[in-house]
Amino acid sequence: MSCPHFSAPIGIPVYTLSFTSNNQLLIGAGGGSSRSGVKNKLVSYKIDVRRKALEEDATFEFEADEDAPMCMDAHPSKPIVAAGVNGSEEHVKQGKNRNCRVFQVLEDKFELEKAFKTVESKDPVDYQRVIRFSQDGALVATGTTDGYINVFKHPEWDSLSPEPIRISTDDEILDVDINLEKEKLVCVVRDRICLINLRGKNIGKVVQTITSSSTVKNMGTVHFRAFRYGRGYTKQVGFAVLNGITKRGAYLIQYDAYSLDQLKRVKVSKTPITAFAISQDGGLLAFGTADLSIHVFDAISLRQLTTIKNAHGFAITCIGISPDRRLLVSASADNTCRVVSLPLQFPTGVQINPLYTLLLACIVAGLMLWLTSVVDIEPLFHSQTKQLTTTEPHEVQAIPTTEQMRDEF
Repeated sequence: MSCPHFSAPIGIPVYTLSFTSNNQLLIGAGGGSSRSGVKNKLVSYKIDVRRKALEEDATFEFEADEDAPMCMDAHPSKPIVAAGVNGSEEHVKQGKNRNCRVFQVLEDKFELEKAFKTVESKDPVDYQRVIRFSQDGALVATGTTDGYINVFKHPEWDSLSPEPIRISTDDEILDVDINLEKEKLVCVVRDRICLINLRGKNIGKVVQTITSSSTVKNMGTVHFRAFRYGRGYTKQVGFAVLNGITKRGAYLIQYDAYSLDQLKRVKVSKTPITAFAISQDGGLLAFGTADLSIHVFDAISLRQLTTIKNAHGFAITCIGISPDRRLLVSASADNTCRVVSLPLQFPTGVQINPLYTLLLACIVAGLMLWLTSVVDIEPLFHSQTKQLTTTEPHEVQAIPTTEQMRDEF
């Protein structure tokens, strides 16, 4: 199915986006800490589909020596957004990097509420790569490029574990998500998915691991890219993204949400997935691929619903679906957002391309012409006509009247 869409210029590279509960678009963008002159900021927009435009509502500019926002997530029901933004290089080296920033999203401004450290490293190249609210907003998880995970209670922002949870010493955390019951957290590194306990005495302990090599066999080297728990329609399952390295391609894998048993695996692209999202009702999966395309899949059947090719000029850095499920937005370092209008319901069943229908009609017409040229149907036609003209009419028997019947008696 084709969905209407348009490109909206932002003017600066976009690295992260999210939607507030009232469908307001938030983006994190900028030139980074390179002193390029491109400002680093958070911006909120209203999306005007009719005018094919983004209307800027509020902007928050970070200090000139600070980094660009590299990740963000909005609270599912409150006007709150949390973002990962490194402080100045000097503060990072001193171990004073208050990189996790929490803002209240007001009608015409962002109001900074809290800032604290989640990155343990003192190397300026490390940063907070991902942040995720639980589905009810009561917990928040972060993952960093130096291999640490933190889990906080909201709105207190107290740490759930005594200290940051070290997952890897040589790899970055690519994604995190918290299950519906807030008992477990899944974190993603390239070669494995780790299930972490969030309750009881064993808070912060890894209780289950799934390696990428055991997920798709005989396909060479593959790397995990993302994991999200289902919600609503799909609360019983989870979804992982796996990219092929030696053999290019990308897979969506559906897991049981509790046992992490693999339920279904589908190859969805010939190129790697670079950004991934699930709708708030759990019905849709959206992702951007390295060939600059946007794809939308049904989360239950893993059936492709729509594809938009050449959505951006550079790699797609982030993607999201509005809470009302009417809009999809992707963004890129090419300084643009792509806005896609989604239908209330996608058609079910197999959709036939009109060109295929036309081609089939032409084939049928061609076969009919060929049959008339090789089979002489004229004698058959004359035979049928002669039979109709020589057939004796049926004898009609008269029905006697009442008076005739009386005379007979």
